[in-house]
Amino acid sequence: MLRVKIHIAISAIGAVLGLSAFICFCLVYANIEAGMWALLSGTHASLALMLHCHYLKESLHVNFSRKALQYIGDFGIVGFVSGLALTFFYLFLEIYYKADVLPIKSSIVIRLVWSFMMMKWGLMLYLVTKKYLRTYNDHQLFSENPHIEET
Repeated sequence: MLRVKIHIAISAIGAVLGLSAFICFCLVYANIEAGMWALLSGTHASLALMLHCHYLKESLHVNFSRKALQYIGDFGIVGFVSGLALTFFYLFLEIYYKADVLPIKSSIVIRLVWSFMMMKWGLMLYLVTKKYLRTYNDHQLFSENPHIEET
């Protein structure tokens, strides 16, 4: 359970940083792209946090069906693939234009960092759902009544 609590702390930090970076980059620095990637990163971290908390409270199997966990995992893999594509795109732009970090409003480096964070949290969300789906299937294997007729 200590491992799950560590994952909860890391996911909470990721969710808070994603939301605060969204507010900071969109409202203060007007870097809308970096703000959007930060918001999506925070969304993936928040979903991972929610799953960890439900698992710790042993209410994951009660509140989520297999299909719901699969949909959350699909959302994670979409975030991973789009974050990977964006990371390569911004990396190419950074190498090609050799842009500075400043000014923040048009910084490619900040967009690169938050697209990488979206890729990371998308992968983490996908892996978390796959891990919890395995425990869900084991739990369901022993708790369902297979409706076998007795002779």
